Amino acid sequence: MKPQVKGLDSAEALFVGIDLHKVSWHVTIRTADVELFSGSVPGKWEMLRMLLQRYRGSCVQVVYEAGCFGFWLHDRLIEHGVDCIITPPSLIPQESGNRVKTDRKDSRKLAHLLAKGLLKRIFVPNRQECYHRQVVRRRRQLIGDRIRVQNRVKSELRFYGIDLLNPVGKWTKRYVENLSRFRFEDRFMQESFNRLLEQYTFLSGQIEKQNVLVRELSEMDLYRERVEILKSVPGIGTLAAMELLLELQDVVRFRHADQLAAYVGLTPSQYSSADKIRMGRITKVGKHSLRALLVQAAWQLIRKDLAMKEKYERIKIRAGGKRAIVAIARTLLLRVRRIWLDATPYRLALSA
Repeated sequence: MKPQVKGLDSAEALFVGIDLHKVSWHVTIRTADVELFSGSVPGKWEMLRMLLQRYRGSCVQVVYEAGCFGFWLHDRLIEHGVDCIITPPSLIPQESGNRVKTDRKDSRKLAHLLAKGLLKRIFVPNRQECYHRQVVRRRRQLIGDRIRVQNRVKSELRFYGIDLLNPVGKWTKRYVENLSRFRFEDRFMQESFNRLLEQYTFLSGQIEKQNVLVRELSEMDLYRERVEILKSVPGIGTLAAMELLLELQDVVRFRHADQLAAYVGLTPSQYSSADKIRMGRITKVGKHSLRALLVQAAWQLIRKDLAMKEKYERIKIRAGGKRAIVAIARTLLLRVRRIWLDATPYRLALSA
């Protein structure tokens, strides 16, 4: 489709929806009422820039879905003087019963919803925030890789009926030494098993190096004061504090505590109709790693904060231990937000 430019009022707002793919991007450009262009362009910034250049002078707003393409295109558009939002795919309004999905329909839908003001936008960190956040995410990735290697080792031992006392949680140095001393009767099997142990040792070393990198990052003026404040919370050390800081970024953007809880996925789901209200389990949207971190810290908190211990026991009687500790994790998150905003250390309740 050839771009329509003639007769276009330069003051009229234009809305652009882009469906991104590796090779090509499908772009739809429209006003509030009329579609001006809908077609594919090669998946390169220069080609998109040339297309938008035809509408220079107009007020242009662009949208694309959050995903594997990250924020670089957003940054390029902003530098080019074009307003851009990145929308979460899970919050895009859906048409009931519509089972047809194409790149053209997706880009048209994005442009139409943008023109109607029906799209949510995600928070876009700056380049330095992205780089620093990737440091804690790399640490999480390495830990996940090591866990997968541990599971392979355990399943292999189980497959051959080998019963070595398996420690709960992190493997001890003695357990790893016992694994390295164990010998299969077949040389080829033993060599293959050694590859798993070498992977485990290598990943453990990489995790330790990444831990050093995170701690070094925490000493920067940008983070040092906030890290010390968060470390005043029982169960939160330097590594956990940095993960909270870098994943949540600017906590001021959550105007209400409930918004932060919803972002992390610690808000109860709700099924209500007429006069019936039923509260379900937590939504689990958002970042699983933050929820896991907060639950781990919550176990430490109830050991040292008597008020939190009392709340845990009270909820446990009514709803069970799992729901009780999740409730404590949610309360902890809201308290973290408060001490973060107030720049004051956490205060333990010494009596319930």
